Amino acid sequence: MRWLARVPDFRNQGVWLRLLLAANGLLLIVALAGNRSLTRLPGEVAELAATVEPVLLLLLAVLYLLEPWLQRQPPGRALLVVLLLTLLTASGMEVLLARLLGGVVGWRAPLATTLAAALLLGWLNLRARAQAPALAEARLAALTARIRPHFFFNSLNAVLGVMRDDPRRAELALEELGELFRALMRDNRELVLLSEEIALARKYLDIEKLRLGDRLQVHWEVDDCPPEMLALPLLLQPLLENAVYHGIEPAM
Repeated sequence: MRWLARVPDFRNQGVWLRLLLAANGLLLIVALAGNRSLTRLPGEVAELAATVEPVLLLLLAVLYLLEPWLQRQPPGRALLVVLLLTLLTASGMEVLLARLLGGVVGWRAPLATTLAAALLLGWLNLRARAQAPALAEARLAALTARIRPHFFFNSLNAVLGVMRDDPRRAELALEELGELFRALMRDNRELVLLSEEIALARKYLDIEKLRLGDRLQVHWEVDDCPPEMLALPLLLQPLLENAVYHGIEPAM
């Protein structure tokens, strides 16, 4: 299943826009393929849109709700769930229209809708793979911009300095360094808990204190900070880093 990418983020507005535009583009192609008179084309497009748009919007709403669960599933299973939901949604709409209009329930429209969904997911898959190298480079550039290059080397030197005398403290510092870099590398488009940001800031200062010793004195006053409040990711760490870089290090 390595050739399969994860299903797209159905809570991303850009994904919604691309799917809506692509679906309506396919709808227009279908209308043009079956059209025999250009004067009837707007009406045929409107008729197809009245059938397709409710299915698409309902499906996107369901996928929006299921997004966290889908991202935890293996790619193959997530893709299968999306296609199955597409088939069920299109079939349900077909049954509803047949009952309202007195027609016969057909199977071609649901199957065609599911096939179109598979094509769109394949297109998004290829698009994501094409953008993967640029995305990785952008994340590396963002990582470089978020943290000063010498911090990593200074931290490792500080760990080496205490490794023989206090191996437990050195191990803890490496764990804190790993947590910090994990936070820097994650996708930071969503808000995080303020308590998590404070914990990350404490880890950063613990690492710096290993290097700066008693020169770095910190007094925390966070009793009035609501821990469940949402904040921008990496809100505190750059401020603390600038304070250390411009306030403590020049006095060394």
